Amino acid sequence: MQALNDPLSIVEITPSAGVNTGIHGWRAKCLQRLVRMNLPVPRSVAISADAVRAISAGGMPDRARLAALMDQGSGLVSVRPSAIDPAWGGPGTVLNVGMNDEVHDRIAAIKGRGAADALYSGFVQSYAIHVARLDPGMFSDEHADLRAVLAAYYAETDEAFPQDPARQLAEVLRSMARAWDGPTARLLRQAKGAPPNAPLGLVVQDMALAIGPGVTGSGTIQFIDSVTGTPRITGRFRGQTQGNAKGEGADPLYLTRDPRGQSPEQAAPEVFADLVRFGVAARERLREEMQIEFVLTDSKISIIDAIRVTRSSRASVRIAVALARDGIIAPQEAVMRVEPRALGELLHYQIDPASPRDIVTRGINASPGAATGQIVFTAAAAQEREARGEALRC
Repeated sequence: MQALNDPLSIVEITPSAGVNTGIHGWRAKCLQRLVRMNLPVPRSVAISADAVRAISAGGMPDRARLAALMDQGSGLVSVRPSAIDPAWGGPGTVLNVGMNDEVHDRIAAIKGRGAADALYSGFVQSYAIHVARLDPGMFSDEHADLRAVLAAYYAETDEAFPQDPARQLAEVLRSMARAWDGPTARLLRQAKGAPPNAPLGLVVQDMALAIGPGVTGSGTIQFIDSVTGTPRITGRFRGQTQGNAKGEGADPLYLTRDPRGQSPEQAAPEVFADLVRFGVAARERLREEMQIEFVLTDSKISIIDAIRVTRSSRASVRIAVALARDGIIAPQEAVMRVEPRALGELLHYQIDPASPRDIVTRGINASPGAATGQIVFTAAAAQEREARGEALRC
């Protein structure tokens, strides 16, 4: 198909590459900006929306071109969606594409058999569910033995797990392209304002392994509180964890220094300082508060992605003011960044999110503000209160 032969159909993301949001999607363009900042972004390749449409219709780049996407680094890649608007979502990311017996043995020799088994088992389960469309119930045990997972795949498909990395990548690309065109996916993104024929790009990125020796794992970091908008380093870090693959000693760790347990800030302070420096640079260069996704491989940082921090209405105002005060955006732009619907929420009384409280139940708020009064939990109790002349408010 012509779209697959276009020079822009598959483009390595470099500072000068012709990456365009309208052609390759928001994630590809964001990664290019991070590359231009000289951040440690693994080699990434953008596949255009026209090429994804051609793949969905049955086309595919030739095998040599696919193999060329996987012949560097660890030999493993991830595939991530890249719609024009991040709010439109997309099919789930697939990690460790290219994992086979040969790569497993190579990683086992470098990082240990436990790490290699976890990566291989995690990929087989992900491939079985999202690409081969097998019963998730058979492939959802994160602690399953590698041999058992491979045996289950063979039992369900009557063939051994595919060993050709180019074939694996082709099947992942086809699966994600067709998932985007599915009726449920169309309805979900149209509810978010996307047009019926909204395009999808894909990003193929070299894997930075988050399982192995040393300070190793994956996480996210941001530099403001999503509820209040006040400056605060927050996020998560999971040692020895990559997607659904977990190595030996995989535990959620504290991101920042904490008396309750270990954290990258304590175990690798220089690495943590670099993460903070990258976050400050991204805020200034991208003119926005960003959440950074990262991987640590034996204390070596890889920046995988960056997205706009999710925020409350109150936080959005505080963030816009702070960006203007620091000279990153103009005051006029700060005003335009506050959505009109946020004003209604800001006028309601609010409960201080940091205040102590006794939680008696959880529910869905009917108002963005605060309220006082008495609570009943059943319709019968409400009728009894009404019969006694006790007014109920809602």
